[in-house]
Amino acid sequence: MPSSIHNAQPDVRSSTPAGLIIKIVESEEERLKAMLIRAIVYMHEQKCPFDEEFDLNDHTATQVVGLIAGEPVLTARIRYFNGFAKLERLAIRIEYRGRGYARHLLTFLLHICRQKGFSRFYLHAQVQLESFYSSYGFRKAGTHFAFSDHGYTEMVMEEDAPVVQPSAHIGFQPMLLNRPENNFHTAGPLEHRPGNLLQQLIWAGAVA
Repeated sequence: MPSSIHNAQPDVRSSTPAGLIIKIVESEEERLKAMLIRAIVYMHEQKCPFDEEFDLNDHTATQVVGLIAGEPVLTARIRYFNGFAKLERLAIRIEYRGRGYARHLLTFLLHICRQKGFSRFYLHAQVQLESFYSSYGFRKAGTHFAFSDHGYTEMVMEEDAPVVQPSAHIGFQPMLLNRPENNFHTAGPLEHRPGNLLQQLIWAGAVA
């Protein structure tokens, strides 16, 4: 049975290798670091044109960045559709590959999606990475295609049911749905203010 946001598993940053912090972008500096990683990996290393790498979706997606002592190491973004979440722009700087960071990044992305109630995940995998995603439970969907001179495969992973059901809080615990991204298990600023809590109790009929 899906759990509530309140009972969701805590932030998976605690399970990453020592020194590596994977987090949702929270500042313009972190956003710049995420974009720089993509420029290094996709534009410089893979020769992807600027207008194919950066688009308007960067303004609406959930951006993720990985840092070691403040140095940008890896990045990805997530977009949300009706019934599934799409993982995009996964990138790790070449000098940090081979350390298992990709698995930690993918685990983090799936964790974010599950917190939002998603149980179906979709991505475009470069052909040489199909086996990596298959090891996580992704399967091929559709045919191979290409863009920016690289071959890709559509891949999908489906779970039996959502791990978390955010809609369970509608009409019951509205303040939980105000909590910051990836911190659904922790009371947010609006819940810490005594005046807000008292007003909620009055409206709920718990205080005369």
